[in-house]
Amino acid sequence: MNRTKAAVGRKNALRKIPGQPLICVLALCLLAAQAPAADWPMFMGNEGRTGHALEQAAPPLTKAWEFTAPGGTVSGPVIYDGRVYFGTRGNRLYALDAATGALLWERLTAGWVDSSPAVSGSAVYATCRGGRLYAVDRLTGAPRWIADLRAASASSPLVLNGRVYVGTGSPENKLKMYDAATGALLGSYQAAQPVDSAPSTDGAYVYFGSNDGSIHALGALTLVPRWAAYSTLGSFGQNAVAVSSGSLYALPGRDEKSAQLRSLADWSQLAISPALTKIGPWTQAGSPVFDGTTLFFVAGAAEASEDGARLAALSSATLAAVWPSSVTLGGVSPVGVLASPAMANEMIFAATPGGRLLVVSSSGVQLEDLDISGESYSSPAVSNGLVVAANYAGRVTGFRAGRHAAISRPAAGEILRDTVTVSGYFDSPDLTGYELDYSTGGEVPLWTRISSAATASPAVGAALAAWDVSGLENGVYTLRLRALESAPSGYDGSAQVQVRLNAAPQPPSGLTAADVPADNGNAIALAWSASPSPGVASYRVYRDAGYGPSLLASAAGLSYTDNTAVTGTTFVYTVTAWDGWVESAPSAEAEASAVNNSGDSVPPAAISDLAARPGQAPGSAGLTWTAPGNDGDIGEVSHYLLKFSTDPGQDWAAFDSLPGSSSPSGGPAGITEAMEAGGLLGGVTYYFAIKAVDPVGNTAALSNVAAAWGSLDYVPPAPPSALAVADAPGDEGGSLVLSWYLSPDDGGGAGDVYGYKIYRRGLGGSYVSSAPYASVAAGLASYTDPAAGLNIRYYYAVAAFDSTNNSALSAEASGVSADNWRFFDASRGGVVRLADGMEVEVPGASASQNDKIMVTRLDPVTYAPLFRARATTPANPTNIIYEVKFQNPATRLVAPALIHLPYTDADVAGMQTENLRVYTLTGGVWVMLNTSSVDAAAKKVSAEVSHFSIFRVMEYVPSGALFADDEVYTYPNPSRGDTVTFKFRVAHKAYVRVEVYNVAGEKVASLKKADCPAGQASEIAWDVRGIASGVYVYRLEAQSSVGNKSVTKKLAVIH
Repeated sequence: MNRTKAAVGRKNALRKIPGQPLICVLALCLLAAQAPAADWPMFMGNEGRTGHALEQAAPPLTKAWEFTAPGGTVSGPVIYDGRVYFGTRGNRLYALDAATGALLWERLTAGWVDSSPAVSGSAVYATCRGGRLYAVDRLTGAPRWIADLRAASASSPLVLNGRVYVGTGSPENKLKMYDAATGALLGSYQAAQPVDSAPSTDGAYVYFGSNDGSIHALGALTLVPRWAAYSTLGSFGQNAVAVSSGSLYALPGRDEKSAQLRSLADWSQLAISPALTKIGPWTQAGSPVFDGTTLFFVAGAAEASEDGARLAALSSATLAAVWPSSVTLGGVSPVGVLASPAMANEMIFAATPGGRLLVVSSSGVQLEDLDISGESYSSPAVSNGLVVAANYAGRVTGFRAGRHAAISRPAAGEILRDTVTVSGYFDSPDLTGYELDYSTGGEVPLWTRISSAATASPAVGAALAAWDVSGLENGVYTLRLRALESAPSGYDGSAQVQVRLNAAPQPPSGLTAADVPADNGNAIALAWSASPSPGVASYRVYRDAGYGPSLLASAAGLSYTDNTAVTGTTFVYTVTAWDGWVESAPSAEAEASAVNNSGDSVPPAAISDLAARPGQAPGSAGLTWTAPGNDGDIGEVSHYLLKFSTDPGQDWAAFDSLPGSSSPSGGPAGITEAMEAGGLLGGVTYYFAIKAVDPVGNTAALSNVAAAWGSLDYVPPAPPSALAVADAPGDEGGSLVLSWYLSPDDGGGAGDVYGYKIYRRGLGGSYVSSAPYASVAAGLASYTDPAAGLNIRYYYAVAAFDSTNNSALSAEASGVSADNWRFFDASRGGVVRLADGMEVEVPGASASQNDKIMVTRLDPVTYAPLFRARATTPANPTNIIYEVKFQNPATRLVAPALIHLPYTDADVAGMQTENLRVYTLTGGVWVMLNTSSVDAAAKKVSAEVSHFSIFRVMEYVPSGALFADDEVYTYPNPSRGDTVTFKFRVAHKAYVRVEVYNVAGEKVASLKKADCPAGQASEIAWDVRGIASGVYVYRLEAQSSVGNKSVTKKLAVIH
């Protein structure tokens, strides 16, 4: 159940601005509440993914509210215009009120939402592991559009200039670009491995990592690589690279244990750090945070016992260590994702695997340690003095910084003119007032006061000034808000935002348009006088051909020639001035028509001696004629247009629509021209005609018609081989997929294959060589038969064909189309069984609705990336991997289902069968299911599952300490019911005893459990109905073949 708790704190007070009526202040506050705030609208806060905000959010932090969402989350929250957005593994997208934590809306998705949403304008964009990209209304959650990504996605979207960029996992492995308004796919880039990374940008290029450790740089508009991908030994997972000031910072992780610094100017490596974690285990890392001078990061070894997660700092120039020691975060991530830190001014906020939110200064001093009620793998968000963190259990907590300062309006990068309302937030325990200034920057900024006031009351989105910018020249300005204190805390109590002041330039004048003299037409010359405004960078030329003006070109000077103006058409032109930020109003119109001034209106003479014969090459015809001239029979033509038909009664008035080709002129009038027409069918009569064209487009009349047949090919091509027929996967029947090896003469040998003919017959039928079932072009080695009746066996053969002959038929193959989906009634449940023994059991009332299930065994070759994904525990993989899914993405399990994965002796050769476990693919890593069990007699590994996914049998390899102290606990604690449960995880198979003592040292209970499985959590229940209320001490001891270990802890019983 969702629940919200609001903390009671000091009442926010409205402050009167000196010199303004209070009613005006109120009106401005209302306007500010509706405007974009100093937001954290995407993963790591901004498009460069630097994770740094120019605002104050300093201790003390107090809890403002909590909200719990079912399903858990690794999705980092984002904040936009007073709302918090995040996703969950309960297949939901949520919006909360940032001030109170109240639920505003929730939206069902097709799978886990592990990515952080991105908010832009009126829409929220988010991906899910169900293979969908969603655009929903940010105020209501109503869908705008949904795009099918064709693969799972954990990539946090990037929104840039009306486009949405997201990565996809296997089998797509692409970065995709969509239209933000419509959801139309605009382009994609193929990577070698899954792209779970959050794309970053500098405005012109998009940068991201892939799961093979490569770093990519693509043009933002074209997705064309700027440079070759840079390879590392890492695997980025969901992490982003940080892009700022012409540099890229990356922590690839895994086997790449160092941070990387690359130049965005030439892609050169500028620096590489020393190893960030211990040599040996894989490195876990979060996305780096960059504040302009220092790089902050979290990293640790994949095994906490080897090297737990830590927060540390590097020099942004050399990547040398800055802090004398790092800050310990406690533990590592079992889901393969570490929470990336967030930063506001000099304060770093790091959520930890140990369930804490640490506040650390930029000098490495830990200032606060806050409880967030559970392990966290989500990056926090900071906005307007609010810090929002989420834990893995789905609890989202909002903390209010006791000292904060933020400019909420205008937005960063906004273009301003006339009078602008500046709004903001500030507060401090020692607040005495505020100052608001602006500066044009420079090495030593010169600040000019806009407004200030003495006050002890906090500001909450309040209007601080009406800033008149009409008298300031165009340029980039920095706004700075400073909260003043009676006893300075030593923290940076300021907030900054950069904006652009820009009055639109004046339009150019004196536009003229005229035909270009002494040319062959198709050109109009334009000229104009410069705009009187300073700072004009270029001029934009617009053309109207009768359908409204459209942008034609950009010109640096005061003239432009339109070389695409079709002769005889009148065009209307306007020109605007562009200063790099704002465009002027259009100039006055000018119109003109292009004229062919050459005086050449004489076409070439018609060809009258076209002759045709069978060609030298098979499937060709040879043609000859006497060349005409440019004008009649004088000069030289430009080229020839050849057309043909197999119809002796062809109407040659349709010349332009017939098949054919073109050929350049071979010389002046009077020479004999020749060409060979290929691609014809041997023995078939063709009728040819030709026209000559001169340099200005004058076209001759039709030539005489000549006839010839295509040359015969007396040697048939070699047949295709290895024909195979298989049921089309993932459908409801009715299709069969054919595949074969190409003929040796297709792309090799004689190189004369035109295509392939597919023949089909039923039982007792025969093939008819003159009546193929279907055909495909040369170079294609597959065909899908869309009309293969369900459960009927069809027989196929394939022949290659050239200009004249079919090859011999391939060997015959057959197949039966099957419905791969199995229907089940949700109320009654159902079982799906494969021939190899794989079973999926869905008990009655365990699914949200009636649906169909498909179970598929995946092969190692096709799904190699899945087979190479690492596990969160030491494990030996097998090639036993299955995908289970519902047909309807909205269907979900509301109670556990049971899966049984079969194995053979060969599958698990050399492995300990008692340590076989079921793992599921989560976040690019294999995570053990704690419900795994082995039936050695049946040779099956089973597990209860809460959702369908991809499952794999692996051998858990016991290693490390017998158990970790922090993995031994009781619940509930304190106990207010009848039972206390002791929960623990042993790394090796063990006998476990629990002894409980009262405060007097008297033993009150002795509990035990034998054969606790290695690597899995086990539980021992204690009935406390007869136990008095109080505090008890318990000692848990595990005994195994590798030794013994014990731990002593406390619990409480309350009746």
